[in-house]
Amino acid sequence: MGNGLIFLCIILWGVSSFLNRLSVERMPPVLMQVIVGSVFICFIPIALKISDIGNPLTYKWSMYSVCLTIMATIISITANISLYLSLKGSHHSGSSTMLIALYPVVTLILSVVFLHEQLSLIKIFGIMAMITGTVLLSL
Repeated sequence: MGNGLIFLCIILWGVSSFLNRLSVERMPPVLMQVIVGSVFICFIPIALKISDIGNPLTYKWSMYSVCLTIMATIISITANISLYLSLKGSHHSGSSTMLIALYPVVTLILSVVFLHEQLSLIKIFGIMAMITGTVLLSL
């Protein structure tokens, strides 16, 4: 089931990037992010019902985790606006999206540096393959 969800995620992100490319020509990127946030707020009750986690207010909250989540959200919003700006007027949305797909490499490097994740030879090869493949596909 896990691989199926990952595949679904890949398909949804691909479709999402394509739809964002279509809408960025008719709307300012900051307004697009406001709409994304508004839709997310409306989706919260549905997500809570689907996940069946109950009332999130009854959980123990960690201020450290809340601060990290806020920082991650601000960084994500900035990244989304940067993406929208790069797509606006671009005839290379596929190439841009391929380059953006390298963000897992950044995550892996940060995990190695800060979380002391082991970097094996196969992971190094995978990073090089991702970078090479992305560059080749974006030409």
